[in-house]
Amino acid sequence: MKTKISFSLFLLSIQLIFAQQITGSWKGELDFDGTKLPIIINIEKDKDSYKALLDSPAQGAEGIPAEKTSFLNNELTLEISSANASYKGKLEGNKISGSFIQSGKTLPLVLQPYDKKNNTDEKLEILKLTGNLQEGLNKIDDFISYLEKNNAEAGEISIFKEGKEVYKRTFGEASLSQKGKTTFQIGSITKAMTAMMLFKLIEKKQLNLNDKLSKFYPKIPNAEKITISQLLHHSSGLGDYVVGKNTMKWLTEKVSEEQIMNHIIEQGSLFKPGTKVQYSNSGYYLLTKILEKISKKSYADNLKETFVQPLQLKNFYTVSQKPTNVFSSYNYANTWESVKDFDFNNVVGVGDIATTPTNLNIILNALFAGKIVSKESLSAMMPKEDRFGMGLALVPFYSKMFVGHSGGTYGTNSLMIYNGEDDISIAYSLNADRIGANNFVIDIFSILYNKEFSLPTFSTTTITETELKQYVGDYSSKDLPLGIKIFIKNGGLFAQGTGQPEFPLEYVEKNQFKFDNAGLKMIFFPEKEEMQLEQGGGKFIFNKKK
Repeated sequence: MKTKISFSLFLLSIQLIFAQQITGSWKGELDFDGTKLPIIINIEKDKDSYKALLDSPAQGAEGIPAEKTSFLNNELTLEISSANASYKGKLEGNKISGSFIQSGKTLPLVLQPYDKKNNTDEKLEILKLTGNLQEGLNKIDDFISYLEKNNAEAGEISIFKEGKEVYKRTFGEASLSQKGKTTFQIGSITKAMTAMMLFKLIEKKQLNLNDKLSKFYPKIPNAEKITISQLLHHSSGLGDYVVGKNTMKWLTEKVSEEQIMNHIIEQGSLFKPGTKVQYSNSGYYLLTKILEKISKKSYADNLKETFVQPLQLKNFYTVSQKPTNVFSSYNYANTWESVKDFDFNNVVGVGDIATTPTNLNIILNALFAGKIVSKESLSAMMPKEDRFGMGLALVPFYSKMFVGHSGGTYGTNSLMIYNGEDDISIAYSLNADRIGANNFVIDIFSILYNKEFSLPTFSTTTITETELKQYVGDYSSKDLPLGIKIFIKNGGLFAQGTGQPEFPLEYVEKNQFKFDNAGLKMIFFPEKEEMQLEQGGGKFIFNKKK
């Protein structure tokens, strides 16, 4: 399940730029699930039109052709169907600002001129795990102590090296007065377990990747065309039942299976099965039902047989077991506020498991050691041409490629990842998060692989409500189809984009505030009644409505 706050930013400009300025190489960075991925777009004039090739150095990809390249009214449009991607941006001065869309996910991308010819000697840095692992772990411990001291995070992290736990720490929970708790809701990491159990059925010849969904649920749109493989790979074309029709958070109260099935049917098919990849909670809801039908066992019993008993796991639960030792989730709203999370009965097999980061590492290491599914099944699960495989996903950090799965509920974010080259795995759950889970893991990576990083900053300056009132109001921009409401809550400043959840703004310095979870900054100009939003390298002016 994905509940991250993000803005889809589209920059429009009225500057007149000569068309030939678009030719050449342009470089930018995508913040792809917390990892900075460099993208190079090479554009050439082709008679009366243009052609473009895309390079992704960190992924070893070069010369990916754009099937469509257009540049009209200073607006660049690219369609790269082989990567399930597109880009639309506006040329303004010496940069192109816009949005990169891949597999249904929209990310801001700002491109700047790049002298590719004279930079051919620049090679991708090959990262190496810190030579003194214990020293690196000590630095991680200092980093977490810093976060804990600043009341910035609460959760637990576990690190395994060569199959053994070398670091574990629970942090920040004392400030939330959570006693007797030991497990976390791991959200969509549950899907990885579901996929492994389905591959066990495939190995027993009880299920086939080419089986059609119509064999089990003929009323689902395109059921006669959708395969088990496509459901596992998020390429079925089905929607996302977790998102309600009239409200985003419709699953905080228990609903019936019939209601969920009707909602899946009502959402219909978004695209022809197998032609695109788009994350689908609906696919895994159906896969869980198929698992229970074929095995003739409950999801809990399947988990017990595949994971709990063979791996001797403790503190590993599905919702039907009604665990009472789960850490509650919190959002920061100038103070920590308890979050009303999913009724996890609605997301069995999709995002209902509660466990510990240590258990996640045990499972991940057992998977890659061939103790859960066969070598052939693991190969099928692995990501191939895009980020998603069948139950596993790619998590790159510069030249290092990790494989695993992430998970997010309405208040807890988790991750489990493994790198075979270094035989290291990392798992964590954050049930109270101010800096952003992506930023958290990037900093952990940076310490382990000797990359420079800056500690997050936390202001101790107190701003009075009287001072904050000068920023309050409704803001709009001629450049963006997005309204932003600024208001005061709990003595602090908050923002809320149209149709999005509210979020707190943390004071940086005079007239400047930030929200690290979305990587954005807001700079207010009270005398002009303006606000500048900065995100993903782009800068956008908003005007306060009179």
